[in-house]
Amino acid sequence: MKKVLFLVALFFVGNAAFAQTQKIAFVNIQAIVDTLPARDSVDMKLAMMAQEYEGAIKNLQAEIQAKEQEYQAKAASGASKATLELIQKSYERLMQDYQETQQTAQRDLQAQQANLYKPLIEKIKVAAGNVAKAKGYSHVINNAGELVLWSANDKDDITGAVIDSLLKK
Repeated sequence: MKKVLFLVALFFVGNAAFAQTQKIAFVNIQAIVDTLPARDSVDMKLAMMAQEYEGAIKNLQAEIQAKEQEYQAKAASGASKATLELIQKSYERLMQDYQETQQTAQRDLQAQQANLYKPLIEKIKVAAGNVAKAKGYSHVINNAGELVLWSANDKDDITGAVIDSLLKK
């Protein structure tokens, strides 16, 4: 029993000593990305891609409106039920295409955004690691999602130092 108590006490003392030796810094990756010149080219590429999808979506909207008008005109002129059903089915297909195009656009834009920002994030990680090592930190936490609720020392925020490091290169 004494051995168990000794091991438990040793575990807690060891963990307390380990926790005391750890220095944790934090950065705001979003703030860093916002300052990088490369962000502008990424945003331009995303905007061009978004414009292409917007054009396709506007074309579908125009087709949908034309189908609605065709249906109303045929209904007003007393067209047969079969004709109205064909127009209705065509309208429903267009609506389905419209929804699928919107979903595809959103999914593709998110994937492209992740692809285009990945090299920037990797550079930020390397720079944050270098700054953290130079300042004696063992861990760096991304605070962009406001994960760090409170810090006793504002010096633990190395965002500015990482920005300086990246802009010097």
